Amino acid sequence: MKELWQLPVAASALLHSPEFVILRRRECALRLLFEGGDGSTKAIALQFTGVESYKCTFVSSCTAVMFNLAYGKLVSLKSTWLDEVRSAGKKDEAAIEVLQHLMITFDDGPCYEVICRS
Repeated sequence: MKELWQLPVAASALLHSPEFVILRRRECALRLLFEGGDGSTKAIALQFTGVESYKCTFVSSCTAVMFNLAYGKLVSLKSTWLDEVRSAGKKDEAAIEVLQHLMITFDDGPCYEVICRS
Protein backbone atom coordinates (compact mmCIF):
# COMPACT_ATOMS: atom_id res chain seq x y z
CA MET A 1 0.00 0.00 0.00
CA LYS A 2 1.16 3.52 -0.80
CA GLU A 3 -0.49 6.74 0.38
CA LEU A 4 -0.91 9.18 -2.52
CA TRP A 5 -3.02 12.00 -1.02
CA GLN A 6 -4.72 12.98 2.22
CA LEU A 7 -7.73 15.21 2.88
CA PRO A 8 -6.56 18.65 4.04
CA VAL A 9 -9.21 18.53 6.80
CA ALA A 10 -10.71 15.78 8.95
CA ALA A 11 -13.10 13.58 6.95
CA SER A 12 -15.83 14.63 9.40
CA ALA A 13 -15.43 18.24 8.15
CA LEU A 14 -16.92 17.45 4.73
CA LEU A 15 -20.14 19.42 4.23
CA HIS A 16 -21.92 16.46 2.60
CA SER A 17 -21.19 13.09 1.05
CA PRO A 18 -18.65 13.10 -1.77
CA GLU A 19 -20.03 13.29 -5.30
CA PHE A 20 -18.77 10.67 -7.75
CA VAL A 21 -19.06 11.90 -11.34
CA ILE A 22 -18.52 9.91 -14.52
CA LEU A 23 -16.85 12.09 -17.14
CA ARG A 24 -16.05 11.59 -20.81
CA ARG A 25 -13.18 9.55 -22.22
CA ARG A 26 -12.77 7.03 -19.42
CA GLU A 27 -12.43 9.67 -16.73
CA CYS A 28 -14.25 10.14 -13.46
CA ALA A 29 -13.96 12.53 -10.54
CA LEU A 30 -14.69 12.62 -6.85
CA ARG A 31 -15.89 16.08 -5.77
CA LEU A 32 -15.56 17.12 -2.15
CA LEU A 33 -16.79 20.23 -0.32
CA PHE A 34 -15.59 21.32 3.10
CA GLU A 35 -15.56 24.41 5.26
CA GLY A 36 -12.27 26.28 5.23
CA GLY A 37 -10.67 27.79 8.33
CA ASP A 38 -12.05 31.21 7.38
CA GLY A 39 -15.64 29.92 7.13
CA SER A 40 -15.65 29.80 3.33
CA THR A 41 -16.59 26.73 1.33
CA LYS A 42 -13.66 24.97 -0.35
CA ALA A 43 -13.95 22.50 -3.22
CA ILE A 44 -11.55 19.73 -4.19
CA ALA A 45 -11.87 17.31 -7.08
CA LEU A 46 -9.85 14.14 -7.43
CA GLN A 47 -9.84 13.23 -11.12
CA PHE A 48 -9.03 9.75 -12.38
CA THR A 49 -7.91 9.09 -15.97
CA GLY A 50 -7.67 5.93 -18.02
CA VAL A 51 -10.38 4.32 -15.91
CA GLU A 52 -10.86 0.59 -16.45
CA SER A 53 -13.21 -0.15 -13.55
CA TYR A 54 -14.67 1.43 -10.41
CA LYS A 55 -16.90 0.56 -7.49
CA CYS A 56 -18.59 2.18 -4.53
CA THR A 57 -19.20 0.35 -1.25
CA PHE A 58 -21.68 1.94 1.15
CA VAL A 59 -21.07 1.99 4.89
CA SER A 60 -23.26 -1.02 5.71
CA SER A 61 -20.97 -3.17 3.54
CA CYS A 62 -17.62 -1.46 4.25
CA THR A 63 -15.00 -3.58 5.97
CA ALA A 64 -12.67 -2.57 8.78
CA VAL A 65 -9.81 -2.90 6.27
CA MET A 66 -11.36 -0.20 4.06
CA PHE A 67 -11.42 2.22 7.00
CA ASN A 68 -7.99 1.20 8.32
CA LEU A 69 -6.24 1.57 4.97
CA ALA A 70 -8.02 4.47 3.29
CA TYR A 71 -9.96 6.63 5.76
CA GLY A 72 -9.62 10.22 4.54
CA LYS A 73 -6.76 9.38 2.22
CA LEU A 74 -6.21 8.08 -1.28
CA VAL A 75 -4.09 4.94 -1.34
CA SER A 76 -2.71 2.71 -4.06
CA LEU A 77 -3.09 -1.03 -3.45
CA LYS A 78 -1.99 -4.33 -4.90
CA SER A 79 -5.06 -6.55 -5.16
CA THR A 80 -6.60 -9.55 -6.87
CA TRP A 81 -9.13 -7.16 -8.45
CA LEU A 82 -6.25 -5.25 -10.07
CA ASP A 83 -4.75 -8.55 -11.32
CA GLU A 84 -8.14 -9.54 -12.80
CA VAL A 85 -8.57 -6.23 -14.63
CA ARG A 86 -4.99 -6.36 -15.93
CA SER A 87 -5.56 -9.82 -17.40
CA ALA A 88 -9.02 -9.15 -18.89
CA GLY A 89 -9.69 -7.81 -22.35
CA LYS A 90 -7.16 -6.56 -24.85
CA LYS A 91 -4.56 -4.17 -23.46
CA ASP A 92 -0.96 -3.69 -24.49
CA GLU A 93 1.81 -4.38 -21.98
CA ALA A 94 2.52 -0.68 -21.34
CA ALA A 95 -1.15 -0.03 -20.52
CA ILE A 96 -1.26 -3.00 -18.14
CA GLU A 97 1.82 -1.95 -16.17
CA VAL A 98 0.58 1.57 -15.34
CA LEU A 99 -2.82 0.47 -14.01
CA GLN A 100 -3.30 0.99 -10.30
CA HIS A 101 -5.99 0.20 -7.73
CA LEU A 102 -6.88 3.38 -5.82
CA MET A 103 -9.11 3.55 -2.73
CA ILE A 104 -10.50 6.29 -0.45
CA THR A 105 -13.04 5.97 2.38
CA PHE A 106 -15.09 8.59 4.22
CA ASP A 107 -16.83 8.86 7.63
CA ASP A 108 -20.09 7.07 6.93
CA GLY A 109 -18.77 5.59 3.76
CA PRO A 110 -18.81 5.21 1.02
CA CYS A 111 -15.55 3.62 0.04
CA TYR A 112 -14.63 4.46 -3.55
CA GLU A 113 -12.27 2.25 -5.53
CA VAL A 114 -10.96 2.94 -9.03
CA ILE A 115 -8.65 1.00 -11.29
CA CYS A 116 -7.08 3.54 -13.62
CA ARG A 117 -3.87 4.88 -15.16
CA SER A 118 -3.66 7.95 -12.93
